[in-house]
Amino acid sequence: MNALREVMNQALAAIPAGRWTTYGDVAALIGSHPVPVGNRLASYSAPNAHGVLQAEGTVAPSFRWPDPGKTDDPLDVLRAEGVLIDAHGRAAASQRLTVDELAALAGTFESTDS
Repeated sequence: MNALREVMNQALAAIPAGRWTTYGDVAALIGSHPVPVGNRLASYSAPNAHGVLQAEGTVAPSFRWPDPGKTDDPLDVLRAEGVLIDAHGRAAASQRLTVDELAALAGTFESTDS
């Protein structure tokens, strides 16, 4: 596994229940673009990949589990973990992890948030 994927997986594995992040935040963490991050998460198993959402907190239309046998609705999985989902299918912005918070979880640097 290359170093960037390792950092990504460390950060995703450390996402606590009830929190989510975006493709853009993960991409910024590893110095990539959101599209390849989404492609990677859809093609290969990664911890908490269902908790990586679009910037507005919605599941990407092209979301798919890497395991074709898995058919769970990612919103149902997020709800079960404590993420608040509104009537429009958007995760609560207050539960989003930023790139700085992801970096702190991955151990790449200390968060600057107070």
